[in-house]
Amino acid sequence: MKLIKENRRLTFMSLFLASALIAGIHSGSVKAQDDMLDEANDSLSGDDSLQMEDINLEGKLSPSERLRQRREKLEERNKIMVEKKIEDIRVKQEIALTNKLQDAFGKSLNNLNEDKVQVVQAAPVAPQPVVVAAPTPIIERIIEVKEEKIPEVKKSKVIPYLGAQSIKGDKIDFESKLNIGANLETMISNQFSVGIGVGYTSLDITDVANDFVNSGSVYNPTYYNSFGTGRKMSSSKVTIEANSKFFLTVESRIKPFVGAALSYNRSNLKYDDNGNGVSQNGVNFGNEGYSSTAMGATAKLGAEVDFNETVGLNIDLSFTKTLSSGISSTANTTNNNPDQGRLQNVTKSMEDSDITSIQAGLVVRF
Repeated sequence: MKLIKENRRLTFMSLFLASALIAGIHSGSVKAQDDMLDEANDSLSGDDSLQMEDINLEGKLSPSERLRQRREKLEERNKIMVEKKIEDIRVKQEIALTNKLQDAFGKSLNNLNEDKVQVVQAAPVAPQPVVVAAPTPIIERIIEVKEEKIPEVKKSKVIPYLGAQSIKGDKIDFESKLNIGANLETMISNQFSVGIGVGYTSLDITDVANDFVNSGSVYNPTYYNSFGTGRKMSSSKVTIEANSKFFLTVESRIKPFVGAALSYNRSNLKYDDNGNGVSQNGVNFGNEGYSSTAMGATAKLGAEVDFNETVGLNIDLSFTKTLSSGISSTANTTNNNPDQGRLQNVTKSMEDSDITSIQAGLVVRF
């Protein structure tokens, strides 16, 4: 009986010690967890960069729930801080990139004389959670190629000229005293031109072929005593022509050509003196003159020599033949005497003769 009581006593003491040990262990664990929560709470409340509100919870939470909530607060704060840090890095990168582009653009303008520099900025860097290097500026150099300016071709030109004219025909051989004029031409293609021209020719002639100047004429000795062996004549002719030229070359400085013209000629022939009232055998001499109109055709051969784009030289040789003579005529006097008839005959001979001209002129293009 005594042994049974002793065993009960030992059993009770063992249970008491085990209960005390378990209670001590549990209270130590709870205290350790409380200390960890207090440290996390102090860390959150002590940060000045980001203020976080305390979470009020109804009811009693387990230590693991309290730790989870505080961990979530820490993660949220860390996320905000990371985003702010990334934004700061992007701002610094943009500033650095802008400065580099400005420096590159300024140096390129100073180094290039007539070149154009085009700066093409790369696409913005997408937000990244890590720091990336600033993109290198892309500079395209575009060299402007100057087109060679093609000089404007001056198609119109005026050609004032000076020359000499020879008139040879039946019993006549005259040389001009003055032969001047001007042509206005325009190029209708690279090798073909058309134009109009006006010219003036004068001649001094001594008529020694009168049949009645000989000593046995009925008009002598009075006519011979007044005029000698012949009266002096003066001839003038105005020519208006339409012409064309075909140039054998285009690009060379010397441009040979062949040409043709159709002309209207109005000639006037008269004696230089008025006869001084000479009268012989009932015939009065003085105031004789004759004007006539004829159409002619001309062939030309020559060349133009270019000094520059505006000024040049024209030289040509022409041969003219009358197509029709006596289209219209006018006598200065109605006094029918041998000298008036002589003027008409000389005019007819001149119109039917071969006319050769050589001319040199200045070419002015515009």
